Amino acid sequence: MISVATGDDDGRKARRARSRLKIVHAFKDLVREGAAAPSATDVADKAGVGLRTVYRCFEDMGTLYQELIAVLHDEFQPRTLPDLDTEDRAVRLSLLLANRTSIFADLESFLLASEAKRHIYKALDDDYSYLLRLERDRLQAVLNPDNRLPDEVFEALHGVTSFSFWRRLRVEQGLSKDQAGRVMARAAKSVLATSASPPMVQSVASEAPPLVQGDPD
Repeated sequence: MISVATGDDDGRKARRARSRLKIVHAFKDLVREGAAAPSATDVADKAGVGLRTVYRCFEDMGTLYQELIAVLHDEFQPRTLPDLDTEDRAVRLSLLLANRTSIFADLESFLLASEAKRHIYKALDDDYSYLLRLERDRLQAVLNPDNRLPDEVFEALHGVTSFSFWRRLRVEQGLSKDQAGRVMARAAKSVLATSASPPMVQSVASEAPPLVQGDPD
Protein backbone atom coordinates (compact mmCIF):
# COMPACT_ATOMS: atom_id res chain seq x y z
CA MET A 1 0.00 0.00 0.00
CA ILE A 2 2.80 2.40 0.83
CA SER A 3 4.51 1.80 -2.51
CA VAL A 4 1.24 2.34 -4.42
CA ALA A 5 0.56 5.60 -2.59
CA THR A 6 4.07 6.77 -3.26
CA GLY A 7 3.70 5.92 -6.93
CA ASP A 8 0.43 7.84 -7.15
CA ASP A 9 2.03 10.82 -5.42
CA ASP A 10 5.00 10.75 -7.79
CA GLY A 11 2.59 10.65 -10.73
CA ARG A 12 0.71 13.69 -9.46
CA LYS A 13 3.96 15.60 -8.95
CA ALA A 14 5.08 14.75 -12.48
CA ARG A 15 1.77 15.90 -13.95
CA ARG A 16 1.91 19.10 -11.93
CA ALA A 17 5.48 19.78 -13.11
CA ARG A 18 4.43 19.24 -16.74
CA SER A 19 1.46 21.55 -16.29
CA ARG A 20 3.62 24.25 -14.70
CA LEU A 21 6.05 24.08 -17.60
CA LYS A 22 3.26 24.28 -20.18
CA ILE A 23 1.72 27.26 -18.40
CA VAL A 24 4.99 29.19 -18.12
CA HIS A 25 5.88 28.62 -21.76
CA ALA A 26 2.37 29.60 -22.82
CA PHE A 27 2.73 32.79 -20.81
CA LYS A 28 6.10 33.47 -22.39
CA ASP A 29 4.74 32.88 -25.89
CA LEU A 30 1.80 35.23 -25.31
CA VAL A 31 4.10 38.05 -24.19
CA ARG A 32 6.51 37.40 -27.06
CA GLU A 33 3.57 37.57 -29.47
CA GLY A 34 2.66 41.03 -28.18
CA ALA A 35 0.19 40.49 -25.33
CA ALA A 36 1.32 43.09 -22.79
CA ALA A 37 -0.68 41.70 -19.86
CA PRO A 38 -2.07 38.20 -20.50
CA SER A 39 -4.80 37.13 -18.09
CA ALA A 40 -4.92 33.77 -16.36
CA THR A 41 -7.67 32.79 -18.80
CA ASP A 42 -5.48 33.73 -21.77
CA VAL A 43 -2.65 31.63 -20.36
CA ALA A 44 -4.92 28.66 -19.69
CA ASP A 45 -6.29 28.75 -23.25
CA LYS A 46 -2.81 29.03 -24.76
CA ALA A 47 -1.49 26.17 -22.60
CA GLY A 48 -4.50 23.97 -23.28
CA VAL A 49 -5.31 23.56 -19.57
CA GLY A 50 -8.18 24.60 -17.38
CA LEU A 51 -8.19 27.85 -15.44
CA ARG A 52 -8.28 25.87 -12.19
CA THR A 53 -5.06 24.14 -13.24
CA VAL A 54 -3.33 27.50 -13.62
CA TYR A 55 -4.29 28.48 -10.07
CA ARG A 56 -3.42 25.07 -8.69
CA CYS A 57 0.08 25.43 -10.13
CA PHE A 58 0.52 29.13 -9.36
CA GLU A 59 -0.89 30.97 -6.38
CA ASP A 60 -1.46 34.14 -8.39
CA MET A 61 -0.19 35.98 -11.47
CA GLY A 62 2.69 37.40 -9.43
CA THR A 63 3.99 33.89 -8.84
CA LEU A 64 3.67 33.18 -12.55
CA TYR A 65 5.64 36.32 -13.40
CA GLN A 66 8.33 35.21 -10.96
CA GLU A 67 8.58 31.83 -12.68
CA LEU A 68 8.75 33.52 -16.07
CA ILE A 69 11.70 35.63 -14.88
CA ALA A 70 13.56 32.47 -13.86
CA VAL A 71 12.90 30.88 -17.26
CA LEU A 72 14.12 33.98 -19.09
CA HIS A 73 17.30 34.10 -17.02
CA ASP A 74 17.99 30.47 -17.91
CA GLU A 75 17.32 31.17 -21.58
CA PHE A 76 19.56 34.21 -21.86
CA GLN A 77 22.33 33.18 -19.46
CA PRO A 78 24.32 31.29 -22.12
CA ARG A 79 24.40 34.38 -24.32
CA THR A 80 27.76 35.78 -23.29
CA LEU A 81 30.00 38.14 -25.13
CA PRO A 82 32.54 36.88 -27.67
CA ASP A 83 36.21 36.65 -26.85
CA LEU A 84 37.40 39.93 -25.32
CA ASP A 85 41.10 39.19 -25.61
CA THR A 86 41.97 42.73 -26.69
CA GLU A 87 42.70 45.98 -24.92
CA ASP A 88 41.26 48.04 -27.79
CA ARG A 89 38.26 49.84 -26.28
CA ALA A 90 36.71 50.49 -29.69
CA VAL A 91 36.76 46.79 -30.59
CA ARG A 92 35.39 45.85 -27.19
CA LEU A 93 32.61 48.42 -27.60
CA SER A 94 31.66 46.90 -30.97
CA LEU A 95 31.46 43.46 -29.39
CA LEU A 96 29.35 44.80 -26.53
CA LEU A 97 26.98 46.56 -28.92
CA ALA A 98 26.47 43.48 -31.08
CA ASN A 99 25.73 41.39 -28.00
CA ARG A 100 23.54 43.97 -26.29
CA THR A 101 21.38 44.93 -29.27
CA SER A 102 20.76 41.24 -30.01
CA ILE A 103 19.59 40.64 -26.45
CA PHE A 104 17.52 43.83 -26.35
CA ALA A 105 15.78 42.81 -29.57
CA ASP A 106 14.82 39.41 -28.15
CA LEU A 107 13.95 40.61 -24.63
CA GLU A 108 12.12 43.75 -25.73
CA SER A 109 8.58 42.39 -25.55
CA PHE A 110 9.13 41.05 -22.02
CA LEU A 111 10.76 44.22 -20.71
CA LEU A 112 8.07 46.44 -22.21
CA ALA A 113 5.31 44.21 -20.86
CA SER A 114 6.81 44.34 -17.37
CA GLU A 115 6.72 48.15 -17.28
CA ALA A 116 2.99 48.31 -16.63
CA LYS A 117 3.15 45.68 -13.91
CA ARG A 118 6.27 46.62 -11.95
CA HIS A 119 4.27 48.62 -9.42
CA ILE A 120 2.04 45.59 -8.78
CA TYR A 121 4.49 42.69 -8.65
CA LYS A 122 7.64 42.96 -6.56
CA ALA A 123 9.38 40.26 -8.59
CA LEU A 124 9.18 42.45 -11.70
CA ASP A 125 10.43 45.52 -9.88
CA ASP A 126 13.32 43.56 -8.36
CA ASP A 127 14.23 42.12 -11.76
CA TYR A 128 14.18 45.57 -13.34
CA SER A 129 16.61 46.85 -10.69
CA TYR A 130 18.80 43.80 -11.28
CA LEU A 131 18.88 44.41 -15.04
CA LEU A 132 19.88 48.05 -14.49
CA ARG A 133 22.78 46.92 -12.30
CA LEU A 134 23.74 44.28 -14.86
CA GLU A 135 23.86 46.82 -17.69
CA ARG A 136 26.21 49.04 -15.72
CA ASP A 137 28.40 46.23 -14.40
CA ARG A 138 28.75 44.70 -17.86
CA LEU A 139 29.70 48.05 -19.37
CA GLN A 140 32.29 48.57 -16.63
CA ALA A 141 33.80 45.11 -17.19
CA VAL A 142 34.04 45.56 -20.96
CA LEU A 143 35.02 49.20 -21.43
CA ASN A 144 36.41 50.41 -18.15
CA PRO A 145 38.02 47.55 -16.22
CA ASP A 146 41.06 49.76 -15.60
CA ASN A 147 38.92 52.72 -14.41
CA ARG A 148 40.72 55.07 -16.80
CA LEU A 149 37.69 56.39 -18.67
CA PRO A 150 36.58 59.86 -17.53
CA ASP A 151 33.38 59.66 -15.49
CA GLU A 152 31.36 61.74 -17.94
CA VAL A 153 32.42 59.50 -20.84
CA PHE A 154 31.43 56.35 -18.97
CA GLU A 155 28.07 57.86 -18.00
CA ALA A 156 27.43 58.95 -21.60
CA LEU A 157 28.22 55.44 -22.83
CA HIS A 158 26.00 53.99 -20.13
CA GLY A 159 23.14 56.18 -21.33
CA VAL A 160 23.37 55.38 -25.04
CA THR A 161 23.90 51.61 -24.59
CA SER A 162 21.02 51.13 -22.12
CA PHE A 163 17.65 49.51 -22.67
CA SER A 164 16.06 52.87 -21.81
CA PHE A 165 17.76 54.34 -24.89
CA TRP A 166 16.76 51.31 -26.97
CA ARG A 167 13.17 51.74 -25.77
CA ARG A 168 13.13 55.39 -26.81
CA LEU A 169 14.41 54.53 -30.29
CA ARG A 170 11.89 51.72 -30.71
CA VAL A 171 8.79 53.16 -29.03
CA GLU A 172 8.99 56.95 -29.03
CA GLN A 173 10.87 57.30 -32.33
CA GLY A 174 9.32 54.29 -34.02
CA LEU A 175 12.52 52.81 -35.41
CA SER A 176 12.86 49.21 -36.51
CA LYS A 177 15.11 46.90 -34.52
CA ASP A 178 17.81 47.15 -37.19
CA GLN A 179 17.58 50.94 -37.23
CA ALA A 180 17.66 51.13 -33.44
CA GLY A 181 20.77 48.96 -33.38
CA ARG A 182 22.55 51.15 -35.92
CA VAL A 183 21.61 54.38 -34.12
CA MET A 184 22.74 52.97 -30.78
CA ALA A 185 26.05 51.88 -32.31
CA ARG A 186 26.62 55.28 -33.96
CA ALA A 187 25.86 57.14 -30.73
CA ALA A 188 28.09 54.96 -28.57
CA LYS A 189 30.99 54.89 -31.01
CA SER A 190 30.79 58.66 -31.43
CA VAL A 191 31.00 59.15 -27.67
CA LEU A 192 34.07 56.94 -27.42
CA ALA A 193 35.74 58.35 -30.54
CA THR A 194 35.50 61.95 -29.34
CA SER A 195 36.59 61.26 -25.77
CA ALA A 196 40.34 60.82 -26.32
CA SER A 197 40.13 57.90 -23.90
CA PRO A 198 43.47 56.52 -22.67
CA PRO A 199 44.68 53.10 -23.83
CA MET A 200 43.42 50.21 -21.75
CA VAL A 201 45.85 48.56 -19.38
CA GLN A 202 46.41 45.13 -20.93
CA SER A 203 46.74 43.13 -17.73
CA VAL A 204 43.45 44.53 -16.42
CA ALA A 205 41.66 43.99 -19.73
CA SER A 206 42.60 40.33 -19.77
CA GLU A 207 41.24 39.85 -16.27
CA ALA A 208 37.72 41.08 -17.06
CA PRO A 209 35.22 38.57 -15.62
CA PRO A 210 32.89 36.45 -17.76
CA LEU A 211 29.84 38.53 -18.61
CA VAL A 212 27.10 36.05 -17.87
CA GLN A 213 23.62 36.93 -16.74
CA GLY A 214 23.33 35.49 -13.27
CA ASP A 215 20.41 35.46 -10.88
CA PRO A 216 19.24 38.60 -9.14
CA ASP A 217 19.86 39.02 -5.45
